[in-house]
Amino acid sequence: MYEIIIQAIIGGTIAGILCGVLGILMTRLKLNTIVFSSAHSALAGAALSLILPLDQIILSTGFVLFTALILGPLSDALLLPLDQISMVLLSIYTALALIFIYLAPGAVTSPEVLAKVFWGSVFAINIQYVILLFGLLVILLLYLSFSWTKLKAILYDRRLAEAEGISTKSYIYSLILLTGITIVFVLKIVGGLLVYAILFNPATAASKLAHNIEKRIVLSALFGVLSVLLGVLLSLCFNLPVGACIALASAIIMLIARTLPR
Repeated sequence: MYEIIIQAIIGGTIAGILCGVLGILMTRLKLNTIVFSSAHSALAGAALSLILPLDQIILSTGFVLFTALILGPLSDALLLPLDQISMVLLSIYTALALIFIYLAPGAVTSPEVLAKVFWGSVFAINIQYVILLFGLLVILLLYLSFSWTKLKAILYDRRLAEAEGISTKSYIYSLILLTGITIVFVLKIVGGLLVYAILFNPATAASKLAHNIEKRIVLSALFGVLSVLLGVLLSLCFNLPVGACIALASAIIMLIARTLPR
């Protein structure tokens, strides 16, 4: 039992850092709707795993990669902004997820199985999953360390960054891809319906308390970790679904932060 709790805390802490950092970046770039479509693509992949004998992570990652690859070309071909294309894809992926669940055999559509897809459970992760999460965190930190100067310019003013010769699209699409892959792994912790909470609630809280982008990133990561730890504690104390408790904890932290002076 203690081993499961320790793995949950370590894995949840890493997930909180990942979501806190990426939540700030995606919010600052006004890419929230793209995150929604990526999350629902991962959810569709997870739902498809109920039918096909393939791992949930493999299918969800495939859907996320496909989404990241077609967003730009679709936007250019249809002459529509990325946020509108994202909402179209969101509706498609939601419909596909429901169809896949409807077509799944009865044994895999039990409440316990569906709960893992929609609400997740950090207690279900193992040491291999924790290692994968840590590897993803290392990749994100390396990406930020090597590209921070140009990325900061994009965060400050995208048009000005383009005028200075920075390829903003490549940085934005790489962030979309990293966020999508992070969502794939976080699905197992908070589920497809609650992943937005751990991505955007810590970012919203941090945005109120700090003006500097670096401070916002650090605060958002801390709030993400705190959300997971409080959620795990609430779940253990009151025997409630841990994914829902994490989402609730992140919302409480956000509401408290928004009432505090900067």
